[in-house]
Amino acid sequence: MAVATMRPEVQPQYPVIKPGMMGMYIFLASEVMFFGSLFAVYFYLYGSHLVWPPPAPKGVSDFYVSWYPIPLVNTIVLLSSGVTCHFALEAIRHDNRRRFFMLQIATIVLGFGFEIGQLIEFIAAFGRGLDLRANTFASAFFTMTGFHGAHVLGGLILLVLILYRASRGQFSSQHHVGVAAVTLYWHFVDVVWIFLFGILYLGVTAFR
Repeated sequence: MAVATMRPEVQPQYPVIKPGMMGMYIFLASEVMFFGSLFAVYFYLYGSHLVWPPPAPKGVSDFYVSWYPIPLVNTIVLLSSGVTCHFALEAIRHDNRRRFFMLQIATIVLGFGFEIGQLIEFIAAFGRGLDLRANTFASAFFTMTGFHGAHVLGGLILLVLILYRASRGQFSSQHHVGVAAVTLYWHFVDVVWIFLFGILYLGVTAFR
């Protein structure tokens, strides 16, 4: 008697997004809306003034932003950190732990270098008597760059935590969702800065 044999059905394989990455995607979507709102307010202010930036108030030296030297150096530093962060992820994907640690530390150092550059620029502006209340451009400038700096600081905290966890052997080629999620976040702050640099520095300088 022939006996029928049941062959197990082959389940189709679909790409699955890990929960950690999905959480980061959702978080970054909210961040896109947050920064999008800031940019929308800035362009509204720009369209509402005949002269942009508005004249500085009495007692404050005329405020202008120059893309050189600190902003340009800061841009190079931050984008370089994005490169090192990317290759750090690639290193852990291939279980090259030594290269991962070197690149991760380089990313953190470059990130702190960017923050120091921003702090120097803010101190110089305050020294000229410029603050959030000087005019509408100053308010927008400090708000947008300040929030971005806070996001960079948050990213640095995450990068340090990743470095600590990696030192305890928690990441490998099979398990590196945390590294990938933080790398994605770091690329996000890089992209936001490109827009800020183009609008707040190059754009303002070009129309003066």
